[in-house]
Amino acid sequence: MQEYDPGVQSVVYKGFSLAELLAELDDIDLDYLELWDYHLSPEDDEATVEGGVAAIQESSVSVCGYGVIDLDDTGEARQHFEFADRLGAGYVTVNYPPDRDDVTEELVALGAEYDLDVGIHNYSSVHHDDLSQVFSTIDDVRGVLDRYDDPHLGLCVDTGHFLVEEVSPAAVLREFGDRVNSVHLKDTSDAEIEDFPGAGELDLDTFFGLLSEHTDLAAPVVIEYELPGDRASEALREAVANVRTAME
Repeated sequence: MQEYDPGVQSVVYKGFSLAELLAELDDIDLDYLELWDYHLSPEDDEATVEGGVAAIQESSVSVCGYGVIDLDDTGEARQHFEFADRLGAGYVTVNYPPDRDDVTEELVALGAEYDLDVGIHNYSSVHHDDLSQVFSTIDDVRGVLDRYDDPHLGLCVDTGHFLVEEVSPAAVLREFGDRVNSVHLKDTSDAEIEDFPGAGELDLDTFFGLLSEHTDLAAPVVIEYELPGDRASEALREAVANVRTAME
């Protein structure tokens, strides 16, 4: 089985400043961060961006990806791609209405321009009342990826959101194979609808076996959940241990 580097989505530290989250990660056994714009954004002033980039460069983690970028229309994505490129990210994760081919075409063009992978991120009823405006099913994803067979465009598999919608992450991996270019490893449990991987329904052993068998994923596997801030780091340590054990 292939081994993947674990990373973390900065939404795990929602409510923390960038400096605070970097300090929390300093003694946790992972090297990669997918950065959310809550913690640093292209809309921040230049001094804030310069300081944030410098802090990341001096920290124990590197930025592997940037997102999730929420898009409603064309013309909104460029600043985020420019920012991701500045951060040294290898991919961006995006959310937008599946029927917006004009947005897809812009994302494909920007992916080529900046040499960034674009991971379409699936969502669920946890965050969205109108699922027609997000990717939530295999059919939603298949429709766009079939129409746009581009090497930069693929899927960011959010295991937790698929589980909430009763979509098997295993079926997703078998279906989309080498179009999977990023992963948000999230669980759902009786205790928490968004829990850390290994705490609930997600079968990590099976998931990593299929990830290795069916995909050519090069990016780190990003751990994500939304628990209270006082549990964030404890849960992350346990999640990292669960992920490493599943890959042994």
